Amino acid sequence: MSDDIHSSADGAVNRHAYLVEQAEDGLYMTDESGEFTVVNEAFTELTGYEREEIIGSGPELLLEDDELEELNTHIRGALRTDGDSGSVLTTIVAKSGQRKPVEIRFNLLPAEEQYNGLTGVVRDVRARRHRKQKLDVLSRVLRHNVRNKLNLIFGHAQIIQNAANDQHADAARQIEDAAEELRELSEKARTAQTEVGFNPSVEGQTDLVELIEHLAVQFRREQPEAEITTALPEQLTATAPKSYRIAVSELVENAIQHNPADNPAVRITLERTDNGVVTGVEDGCPPIPDTDRRAINEGEETPLVHSMGIGLWLANWVADTVGGELRLDRLPDDAGNRAIIILRGL
Repeated sequence: MSDDIHSSADGAVNRHAYLVEQAEDGLYMTDESGEFTVVNEAFTELTGYEREEIIGSGPELLLEDDELEELNTHIRGALRTDGDSGSVLTTIVAKSGQRKPVEIRFNLLPAEEQYNGLTGVVRDVRARRHRKQKLDVLSRVLRHNVRNKLNLIFGHAQIIQNAANDQHADAARQIEDAAEELRELSEKARTAQTEVGFNPSVEGQTDLVELIEHLAVQFRREQPEAEITTALPEQLTATAPKSYRIAVSELVENAIQHNPADNPAVRITLERTDNGVVTGVEDGCPPIPDTDRRAINEGEETPLVHSMGIGLWLANWVADTVGGELRLDRLPDDAGNRAIIILRGL
C-alpha cells in the first residue's frame, strides 16, 4: 500500500511539474530572501535568461530601481493589510536589453509570522497594449479625418451645384483630392488591422538589402519627382516579418509627402549593429511636430497630443512586434529628420 501511495505522489508531482512547464505565462517562486527558486520555461523565454542564470538571483536582475521599488511597495502593502496577493503593471529588462511591459501577479507563501517568499505569474502585456493603442489611434484618427474630409466634400459639392461654370473644375479637383486622402487613410487603417499583428508570422530568412532595393525602385517609378538614394551593405539577411516592408514603406512615403521641395530627397540606410538590425530613413523635411513625437514616444493618443496620421504608428507597431523600437531624430546638421527602426534579435 505504501508503495502505491508513494507512486501516486510521484505521479502527481510529475503532472504538476508538466503543467507548470506548459503554462503560457511565466511562473515563478521566490524564497524569504527574495531570490528565485523556481521558474518555468515561459519565464525564461520572456526574460531571455537561462534558468541557471535566474535561480539564485533576485528581481533586480529584471527590474530597474524604480520598478523594483514599486513592486516592493505592493508587497509591503499586502503584508500590512494581511492580504495574501497583489499585482503591478511594470516593465522588465530582458537579457537582450529589450524593455517589455508586463503584469506581475504575486501570492505570499504561507508563513506563521515572517515573510516566507512569493509565488506568482509574470504576463507579457504587449499584445494587450497593442490592441488598446490600435483601437485608440485608429478610432481617433478616423473620426477626426473622416469627419473633416467629408465636410469638405459636401461643401464643395454644393459649390458645384450653385456656382458658375468656371468654378466647377477647381471645386471638382478638391473633391477628388479629399476623396483620395480618405481612400488612402482607409487603406492604412485596414493595413494596421490585418497586416501588423503581434507575434507576427515570419517567412524564414529575408534578404533585407534586396527588399529595400526593390522598394526604392518602386518609389522611383511611382513618384519620379522624388530622389531616392540608398546606403546598403552588400548583403544583410535576417528573419523579419512581412510587415517590415510596410514599416519602411510608410516612413519613405511620409518623408516624401511632408517635404516642401519640388524634388524631395530620401535616403534609406541599413546596417547590423550590436543592438540589432538598424534601418534609417533620412529626409529633408522640417522637424517632425512635437505632437507626433510625443504620441509615438509616450505610446498614447490624447486630445492634446494628436499625431497627423497612421504612418508613424504603423512603423512603430511593426518594430515593437519583433522586440524593436522606432526612434525619431533630427540629422546632425539639422537639415532633416531621421526615422530609425531597430529590430533586435534578428
